[in-house]
Formats: sequence, structure tokens, C-alpha cells
Amino acid sequence: MKRRLTTTRLIYLMLALSAAAYTLHYLLFRDLHHILIFFFHDLAFLPLEVVLVSLVFEKLLSRSRSDEYHGKITMLESVFFSESGCDLLLYLHSCDPNGSQLRERLALDACWGKREYAAAAAFLKRYPFKIDSEKLDFYGIHYHLSTRHAYLLKIIDNPALMEHEDFTDLILDIYLLWEELDGHDDLYSLPPDARARLCELVNSIYTLLTDEWLDNARNIQEHQPARLNKIIQSNPFAR
Repeated sequence: MKRRLTTTRLIYLMLALSAAAYTLHYLLFRDLHHILIFFFHDLAFLPLEVVLVSLVFEKLLSRSRSDEYHGKITMLESVFFSESGCDLLLYLHSCDPNGSQLRERLALDACWGKREYAAAAAFLKRYPFKIDSEKLDFYGIHYHLSTRHAYLLKIIDNPALMEHEDFTDLILDIYLLWEELDGHDDLYSLPPDARARLCELVNSIYTLLTDEWLDNARNIQEHQPARLNKIIQSNPFAR
């Protein structure tokens, strides 16, 4: 039966190899003074080596992992908005009686920098997201989500999704909306309580969609600037 090489066994093995190497050096050259000089020299350098490995190299690795994570999330969000998010956001924006304010404040262009994105994000925190329930076509929303049902399931199964809490909440809310709509036989004659509950969920999705669209645009400008022009052209608030 094979023994598993654990961390403890690996440490003992390395110590044994080190002791064997020092012993061999002494047997060959009979120079204990020389061995002790280099032993304490290496021992003195060890704390510095730990600092270099744990702080500098770890920071570089952490930055690399962060860039990789942002790249995956940005691509996942970009595909989502291309497949469904922009169309859904365009429709919900058309049902917003105050939508002209968003159109003015989210007029994204290539000259935007950190200040413009920060100002837009601050505005969204104050903005009263409120859909006109009389304009909502739940049958049309259900049809849109049903045609993309399999795609939504793929996003939910993507492990990268769990690394971004806000985007996760958005996808789960959208899927919940599809489930709620799919559970009704007649979406044109909904009971008042059901319609009120669905309108509240749609308002939540509208808020999260807008926040995530802006966040995705900012990430693309920072990490994938070559794709920014497509985001500007497909801006759902400019149509």
C-alpha cells in the first residue's frame, strides 16, 4: 500500500537530505569551520527570504489572480449583457417615467475616467428606480426569459459567478422572475397581489441591472479598452 507524501513527511525528508549533504561535505573536506560559516550565513538570510517570498512574491501572485478574476467576471458580464441584459434593460428603461434622467447621466463615452464613473455610481445610489407597472408586459418579459432559460442556467452553474455577489443576486432575481411568471397561466389578468409582487421584483432587477451595466462598462474600460466602443454603441440608455 502506497504511503501518501504529507507535508510533515516532506519536511522531514528535506531536513534529512540537508543533514546528509552537510555530512558528506564534512567527510570529503574535513572542514567544520567552513561548514559553520556558510550554515550561519544561510541562516541569517532566511528571514529576508521569508519576507521576499511572503510579501513581494505573494503580492505579485495576488495581483495576477485579481486580474484573472476581473477578466473572467468582465467577460461573463459582457456576454450576459450581449445575450439578454441590454435588451431587458432597454425595455425596463422604457417603462421608467423618470428615464430621461438616466439617459442624461449615463451618456457613456470614451473620455470617461474614474471621476465620471464615480459620479454616475453616486447618482444611481440616489436615483428612485420605479417602473410604471401599467406599462409592463409580463407576457413579453416571460417570452424573453424563456428563450434564454438554458443560458441563464449555464450562468448560474458557472463557478466564477459566486465570486461576484451583486452579479449573483442579479442573475438569481432574473431566474426567480422567470419562475414566478412561468407559474401563472394568464399573464394578462394577474391578481393584484401577484402583480404587485412581480412589480417589486422587476424594480429590484432594474436597479441591479443598471448598477451592473455601469460596473461592467468601467471594468471593460480598465481591463479591455478595445471593447469599449461596442459598449458605447449598445448603451441601452442612449436608444
